[in-house]
Amino acid sequence: GCPLVRDVFELTGDFCRVPKRRCHRHYCWEKLRRAEVDLERVRVWYKLDELFEQERNVRAAMTNRAGLLALMLHQTIQHDPLTTDLRSDR
Repeated sequence: GCPLVRDVFELTGDFCRVPKRRCHRHYCWEKLRRAEVDLERVRVWYKLDELFEQERNVRAAMTNRAGLLALMLHQTIQHDPLTTDLRSDR
């Protein structure tokens, strides 16, 4: 039988005991339940895809973090030992 719900989405754990052919209250509940399951699967696939994308971004950031080019581009070198302030004059 059809699983009974409370407040639209909260399952009660009970089932409709009326035979399927006679129950007019729960018409086509099997199709709706299959649609709910399919929708939940799609949501899980989207979440999994987001997590894979985040993992790829983190891995790319980790591989680029200690690269020589990044060190050369982001390191400040003080060429004049008498200058203590490295800010520009602008």
